[in-house]
Amino acid sequence: MRMSQTTDIDAAPDFEIDHPDEFAPYFLDNPREIALFLDLLSKRGSIVTAHLNEGRQFFLTSILAVDAASGTLLLDPPQAGENILPVRSATQVTLVGTLEKVKLQLRLPALQDAVYDGKNVLSAPIPERLLRLQRREYFRLEPPHTHPVLCTLTATMASGATQTLELPLSNISGGGVSLVAPTDLADLFPRDALFKDCRLEIPDEGVIPVNLRVRKTIEILPQSGHRSLRVGCEYIGLPASRLAMIERYIARIERERKARDSGLAD
Repeated sequence: MRMSQTTDIDAAPDFEIDHPDEFAPYFLDNPREIALFLDLLSKRGSIVTAHLNEGRQFFLTSILAVDAASGTLLLDPPQAGENILPVRSATQVTLVGTLEKVKLQLRLPALQDAVYDGKNVLSAPIPERLLRLQRREYFRLEPPHTHPVLCTLTATMASGATQTLELPLSNISGGGVSLVAPTDLADLFPRDALFKDCRLEIPDEGVIPVNLRVRKTIEILPQSGHRSLRVGCEYIGLPASRLAMIERYIARIERERKARDSGLAD
């Protein structure tokens, strides 16, 4: 297989495999499952990217073979005449590929020279963990500022007292919502916090009860100059009937926007 020359990039990529807390549901640690997915990459001749060390250098390769008995993974080396020195000196390699549109990431130690089918190749131990980032991506809609979507929830203060909050949404999708909150409320939204029986007030759809789990919280500074908190949440146990109401709202607002942009709106 022909590969690209070992390439330098200015900024090191941010690998999901380095965020085990955030992507915990997508990690595999069963040796048979890991070997299965790597073997599929090999049999399909999938091209994978090998990022060296922090990722500022990389080359394209493929998995030649997976020997589960010896726990060894064999990779195509850079072709003759290309600079292999960065590959030989790398103490860590991150492989990134896709299988049926699902991203796979694995972390390898320093690559070793080996011989496979009479050819010089690179080898490494089969990793103990593999990230299989399979998640459904949803279209995210920013609700109109003139008709905001509000979320009412009950938060528990440090004192143990409860406080009812009514927060606007910065976006909504079939998978979750992003709440806008004052920065001084950050302690109320730790990662994985579960808010039960929240109420989404959606214009022309009514009130939809949802359970929300916090997945990510970031502080942003919009053009207005006032800092705010964005609290990304996912739905937990959302019935299909309520999801249909949310998706109907998203489709309607997007349809109205497209009509407005094309000049067909009333």
